Amino acid sequence: MAAAPNPVSLGNPRSRGDRILALLAPYLSFADHLTLRIVCRGWRRSCRLLGRAPPPFPWLMLPPPSPTRGPPAPGAAQRRVFYDIPRGRTYAYAVPALHRYVASRGGWLVLAAVHPPRRLVLMNPITGARGVIAWPFGEKVIDGFHAVLTSSPADPACFLAVATDRLVAYCRPGRGGGWVTLRAPGFRYDTAGSDVLAVGATVYLVDERRKLWRADLAAAEPKVERRDTAFALPQGERRLHYLVKSLGHVHLVVSDEHHKRMALFRLDWHARMWVPTPADGLGDRVLLLGRGCSAAVPSWAASGRAPGTVLIARQAWGFLHVGSDARGGEQPWFWTESRLNAGLDDQMALKKTVPHRPGVFTAGDSFWFFPGIDSTECA
Repeated sequence: MAAAPNPVSLGNPRSRGDRILALLAPYLSFADHLTLRIVCRGWRRSCRLLGRAPPPFPWLMLPPPSPTRGPPAPGAAQRRVFYDIPRGRTYAYAVPALHRYVASRGGWLVLAAVHPPRRLVLMNPITGARGVIAWPFGEKVIDGFHAVLTSSPADPACFLAVATDRLVAYCRPGRGGGWVTLRAPGFRYDTAGSDVLAVGATVYLVDERRKLWRADLAAAEPKVERRDTAFALPQGERRLHYLVKSLGHVHLVVSDEHHKRMALFRLDWHARMWVPTPADGLGDRVLLLGRGCSAAVPSWAASGRAPGTVLIARQAWGFLHVGSDARGGEQPWFWTESRLNAGLDDQMALKKTVPHRPGVFTAGDSFWFFPGIDSTECA
């Protein structure tokens, strides 16, 4: 007698669905994946493909609101909201409470504990993967610092670098940590004037005088190199600096406090200067600026925004806006939109506000989160 037919091979509905979803996976967006990835095993397998194609426009990580029932307990988790500006969608994920965001790369967040014991937490809020790294400066209390990831922590070649006054500490999160400290004489952390950027394994630092430092962390013997690229500052105005990579070049965006007047410069390391650059020097790019998390994204991913548009998420101290809570001392968080090389009469556009009481590690800017899923996390 003939063997009984295999129900799976004859087209079990679930098996057919697995195959269909696996075939469609490369053509669906990251947001579709987040909505549907729990459907079946085939779909979870397909996320190996989608994990390599994160959305080209990062999400805005909104600060937590002030607690209404007292501060959360140490070690507790709280829901944090991530806002996808082009699509107008929000996502919420659990993030450790009493921690402040300090960096993002490849779907991962770097969070710093506000209260002792000081530590850094690396986590992917979408998958729940996480790890804890010791504080790089021992018992020393650091009021201000920058942090940056050179790639996803799932990459064994990833470095986590933390920069503060005259020091750059770095480690390999994927290899068990272990901090190494480099001296950066002359570098001073400043809330508005200093910033950090990673290009491959090379970390760049800039201060309020526009002096520049860089260190290739993958070198056999890493060391900090310095360039004096200073030029005259306008008198009577405080300037904000943002480092961003675009089209293979390191750029510096210099802005006034209200982001109405901005200028773009390209780094010429060997000539020791910042070269003034027109907006079209970015190509078909829109800039997203934030402290240690700036990016240049294609304009087609920014809901029709023209090349040269600049989005900055921030909390403007002393800026009067309807919705601020004068009694609680809170200020609204929002993002503004301006254009490079625009005239002095160009007005910023207020888009969204979220009340927030700033914490120890919050210093003026909100933050962009670059969502992603590593293929190694897609079992």
